[in-house]
Amino acid sequence: MRQPVPPPSRTLRTVVIVVSVVLVLCSCVAAGGYFFISGIRQATGPASEAVEEFVADLESGDADAAYGRLCASTASNFTRQEFAQGISGQPAIRSHEIVGVNVSNVNGRVSATVTANLALDSGFVDRHTFTLVQQDGQWKVCGQPF
Repeated sequence: MRQPVPPPSRTLRTVVIVVSVVLVLCSCVAAGGYFFISGIRQATGPASEAVEEFVADLESGDADAAYGRLCASTASNFTRQEFAQGISGQPAIRSHEIVGVNVSNVNGRVSATVTANLALDSGFVDRHTFTLVQQDGQWKVCGQPF
């Protein structure tokens, strides 16, 4: 009498299926993470750039350009000359680093806060939070600019 033939081993097939499922899941997580980070950068990038440009104007002493980056309500509190005088009364900014950005949309009103470390000529590092609003499709600095 013949011995029955054992069924073929399916271990290799099972391993290939498990590895394939793990690779697909890892790819999905990686793609989701990429799009999540990309979405955050698209939301926060323009606000961060607006502060970068504003502070760069202050660093270079270009008060007119910095004044042009103020929102209408803040600009209405200062004339260009008063703004320039206010800046000249402050320690000069030597360098800066953006350390935080938050963009929010509350009932359709989009605003942002950008926090920066401002290294001053005095040797002091001032952590300043800039408030921004969107005005005419651009981010503008509001509130206390210096």
